[in-house]
Amino acid sequence: EAAFAISDNHAVGVRFQYTKANGLLESMTADILGNMNFSIENLSAGSSSISANVFYRTYFGLDKRGRFGIFWDYVLGYTRSKTQFAAEDGTYSLKEKGSLGFAPGIVYFPMNNISIQACVSLAELSYNHLAAYEGGVVTGTRTAWKAQASLNVLNLNFGLTIHL
Repeated sequence: EAAFAISDNHAVGVRFQYTKANGLLESMTADILGNMNFSIENLSAGSSSISANVFYRTYFGLDKRGRFGIFWDYVLGYTRSKTQFAAEDGTYSLKEKGSLGFAPGIVYFPMNNISIQACVSLAELSYNHLAAYEGGVVTGTRTAWKAQASLNVLNLNFGLTIHL
């Protein structure tokens, strides 16, 4: 994350994120109430995503030295992710998401040009497009607008910002 201070207590910045996860389930057997049995073997899954955000941040100091404070982020973002099950059969999904969100947080400035912060997303308006592929051919799509307001304390974002 990098930000440029445009005036006292106001900054504009960018944030980039790349995430990759892979998993393998060698075998699983389930018996539900003695009536239904099923088993799964050699199930692999993988997911990767790349995200880019532009934000506008407004700070409000809580101490006389200006080291501790709260802030509000207005975030415009784009995310592209790919999820794949059983890689050898060519089945996967691609999701593209454009969003506009609001995220308040707390900040500490250990030095004048470096800050450490924690924030949580409170509200978001997003446009989502999902396409399912099988053998490289589109087998289905879904497009949706989503507006949500929530406080999920398990979805905290922590960051280090260098102010240019």
